[in-house]
Amino acid sequence: MKRLWQLILEEPYRVFFPLGVLAGVWGVLLWPLLYAGMLPFYPGEAHTRIMIGGFMAALIAGFLGTAFSRLTDNRKWSSGEFLVLLGLWGIALASYSRNHVAAGDAALSAMLLALLAVMAARWIFGNRDTPPPGFILVFAGILGAALASAFLASNPAPSPVPWQWARLWLFQGFPLLPLMGIGPYLLPRFFGMESRHSFDDSPRPPAGWWPRAIAAIIAGLLVIAGFALEVHGKAMAGQLLRAAVILGWFAMETPVLRRGKISSTPGNAVRWAVAGIAVGLVCAAIWPLARVGSLHLFFTSGIGLVTLAAGTRVVLGHAGRHDLLGGRILWLRWLIGLVILAATTRMSSDFLPAIRVSHHIYAAWTWVLVGVIWLVALAGHLTRNEDSPKPKSRCPKRAKRHTAPPQ
Repeated sequence: MKRLWQLILEEPYRVFFPLGVLAGVWGVLLWPLLYAGMLPFYPGEAHTRIMIGGFMAALIAGFLGTAFSRLTDNRKWSSGEFLVLLGLWGIALASYSRNHVAAGDAALSAMLLALLAVMAARWIFGNRDTPPPGFILVFAGILGAALASAFLASNPAPSPVPWQWARLWLFQGFPLLPLMGIGPYLLPRFFGMESRHSFDDSPRPPAGWWPRAIAAIIAGLLVIAGFALEVHGKAMAGQLLRAAVILGWFAMETPVLRRGKISSTPGNAVRWAVAGIAVGLVCAAIWPLARVGSLHLFFTSGIGLVTLAAGTRVVLGHAGRHDLLGGRILWLRWLIGLVILAATTRMSSDFLPAIRVSHHIYAAWTWVLVGVIWLVALAGHLTRNEDSPKPKSRCPKRAKRHTAPPQ
């Protein structure tokens, strides 16, 4: 038990990832419960908050808790840090589930500020290694979401402009900016390629670090400019600007839109996800009256899919199963298809009012199936590490890959 606890503190994704996926399942189940007459409130706000503050916050915290200490060559999380972050996340999720949105926003803000403090302490005061330059966007996304949550929690009836600013920061800036910051470091590995955001260990930014950091800052400011345009009545321009920035950023800083050295299911999932993010924003710009449904392409087949794909790589990689990451992963292929089906089904409901309710229900249960498949496929790897014995495979090709070096 002590060994498992130390493993969790070293790699908090082992707890945060499955809890986050379960939160995402619960967040969509609110709709079938509502239509079955089993939910005493309309879950519009609760659903969006659970998907952001429950699903996304847990997966971001799990990834950063695992990766950031290693990237800065610092100590793992302490028991206190882990329990505080997990407790605040749990309070936020419980509050949202009871439709106590302001209380949930306050807890989420506290959790994100605590996560930010844990990361800053290891970077600034640890002074051992400099994180990848794109992580400037990670800090910006978390800080912006923390401030937005605090504002929404303390202002139950804000004026329209700051209210829209806060919601854009929380619902789009929080998942998007960390993805743009982490992606250039992590995603090249999906394609067997080196990252231009990976540098030798140095307590100070090494040569070449600042140009990449400045590029990240410019990309982040352009995303924020898109928010500004939308807030001030130019929604189409703001959404199209964000779509262009996202495609340009991932084209320049990752191999997502280029041919990689290897072809794999996780890499293909990422390609579908980046396309989903951009297409969702373009559709929201073209069909403003169907904006909510269109943005489900952004959230579900975009942010959600890339998060699950990255989570798959983290879980299998830390379990020492690099042999499973190359080539075809059948269950992940099904997952990609189901995620796209869930997103398009939810989007279509805004264009087909006569069957809107049934499409809400179908989309929700499809996402539930996505979560169940992901958890079942990876549950056995969550307690394994790279030193765990590898099970023998009956597949000759897979058995051969057991001896391949990690990518």
